[in-house]
Amino acid sequence: DGHRPGGGIRGSGSHAHGGRGGGSYRYGAASRDERPGKFHGGSNRGGGVNRWDPNGRRGAERPAPAGGKLDEEGHLWWDETSGVCTYFQDRRRKWPFYTDERGKEKLVALVKANTALRARNMELMLSMGDPDSVAQEGERLYVEKPTLRGEDNVTWSFNEYGHPGLQLHYLKLKSWQRFTETYALLERADQRGLFDEACAAAAQSDGRPMRVVSIGGGPGYELFAAERFLRDVKNVTKLELYNTDIQPTWRGYSEALGFRFKEYDIFKGDLLQTIGVDVVDFVIISYVMIYVASTPGNPAHEAVCDMLKSLLERGVRAIIVSERGEQQASCKMMEQRGVAIERLMRQDLGLDERQVLLLPPGTQLRAGPENDASTTGLTFPNVPFEEHKIKRGGAKGAGGSQTKWYS
Repeated sequence: DGHRPGGGIRGSGSHAHGGRGGGSYRYGAASRDERPGKFHGGSNRGGGVNRWDPNGRRGAERPAPAGGKLDEEGHLWWDETSGVCTYFQDRRRKWPFYTDERGKEKLVALVKANTALRARNMELMLSMGDPDSVAQEGERLYVEKPTLRGEDNVTWSFNEYGHPGLQLHYLKLKSWQRFTETYALLERADQRGLFDEACAAAAQSDGRPMRVVSIGGGPGYELFAAERFLRDVKNVTKLELYNTDIQPTWRGYSEALGFRFKEYDIFKGDLLQTIGVDVVDFVIISYVMIYVASTPGNPAHEAVCDMLKSLLERGVRAIIVSERGEQQASCKMMEQRGVAIERLMRQDLGLDERQVLLLPPGTQLRAGPENDASTTGLTFPNVPFEEHKIKRGGAKGAGGSQTKWYS
């Protein structure tokens, strides 16, 4: 679900920067300390600092989270007694995140939605022969990332990205990250009033639907988050959601989620013409900018920045961006074009551009929460992970997280 010159595909595998994961809820710490083994770090905020250490006791096994398992792979758990939902975004389930009942309900909906996508995936694997063999090859591609070892600067090649076995593991793992990060991004944007005018316009009886487009959206998890946020929180009843990707095999998955799908290369063509509309309200770009707009002076990257600016000039209210690195060259490249940048993550511990809004020049939003208040009210706190910034010494030690944990 991404683009680069030459047909390469970006991903967010084990080389993804940006933290180890964890929620900021302050309950459940005692029960974790009582389990076998030990957890790194002294924080009781329930984040990646509480990684399981198998050396804490000889022969100890990694403890299961409290409560019952809500999915097949053991990434989602719910403890009725404490009201704590534990979930994992990484393949080995080392880094726990925490949410409450409202977050649990959204993640349960994600698991249910993934059922249809997994069924579609099985059809594709069966078409290639033995599904077990296809899944094993896909896991190898997902874990080893042979293309990443080359000079293409992409996680997977175009063909690897379309491999049903790799897509199986994408569905299993990336669903958690893409959904929760996008949902947190939208909540942070809403704290600044981004959606107020668009929601008011969509509420008019004679108004057109609110239109949201995802660029490089893969199966559509970003739109799945946007749909639930705009519908359930902002009460938007008229929505048009379009998913785009350079890899056409994501169409069946996206349509299974109920979204329109268009094959689209960010380096070619006009987005609005591809979608077939004259106006779009919001564009979501998740884990794509690093591959298409990160090298000043590169003609292709400069052209992408020009294209994004033109979208803002043609009625797009905001381009909503999620990325892995805390310092994004694209932000400076867009600011040089007069585009306003709203950085949504807390900035008191150093520059953090993992979640930003690209806005038309002169756009004024409400001031957002500061410091620790930046997680106030979030359904999925500490997403993306921020505790590493405290550990490294805040702004003094800033320089971009190099933590690798998503695989």
